[in-house]
Amino acid sequence: MLEGFGQAVERARKAGRGETGQLIVGVPPSVMLTRLPSAIRKYRERYAEVRFTLREMATSAIEAALAAGQLDIGFLREASAAFREFEFKEGLVAILPAAHHLLLRPRLSLKHLAGEPFVFFPRGLGESFYDHLLAYCVSAGFTPRIVQEATQWQSVVTFVEAGMGVSIAPASVEKLRRTGVVYRVLPGLTTTISVCSQGAGTSAASDAFLRLARAALA
Repeated sequence: MLEGFGQAVERARKAGRGETGQLIVGVPPSVMLTRLPSAIRKYRERYAEVRFTLREMATSAIEAALAAGQLDIGFLREASAAFREFEFKEGLVAILPAAHHLLLRPRLSLKHLAGEPFVFFPRGLGESFYDHLLAYCVSAGFTPRIVQEATQWQSVVTFVEAGMGVSIAPASVEKLRRTGVVYRVLPGLTTTISVCSQGAGTSAASDAFLRLARAALA
């Protein structure tokens, strides 16, 4: 009985330190191109007894899953749930075919893309981020002429390489290297990622993950 009691106490202590339990995290594909994977690796090494599940989802799906209590933590681009833990910003880049005439410019701004055909993602995947990008375009004096949609950034980059049009994307998408595309920084343009949790009932496992993620990203 004493041995069983001791084991129960130790299990409770581990749970209180976030060393056991379950953690479900929802992340948009583009955020997995940031420094987040290094935080995930450290977390899984330090908290090997936690059942860690990573779900790659669109921002709109993450919002719904957080509201339904199906996720412990969600990363939301240009959107936030009720309990925002922290946020970080990321720059934006233009994606152009390697032989595009605009690459002759020493400095590229968003207004130079006016009149170009665009490759874009469907608005339903992330309404707030979609509207955020379009608002930047409108501020630059044009509404993008979208000729092709793609649901994955890898596909967006491939369509640009094929000459279907140009695009704008989070700077982390530059990791998707293709010989037929060039990425150019768009000065002053950013996107915000909010890291949200279930709030007041956040578990010790969630707290431990949030500490590592904040250190890697914020």
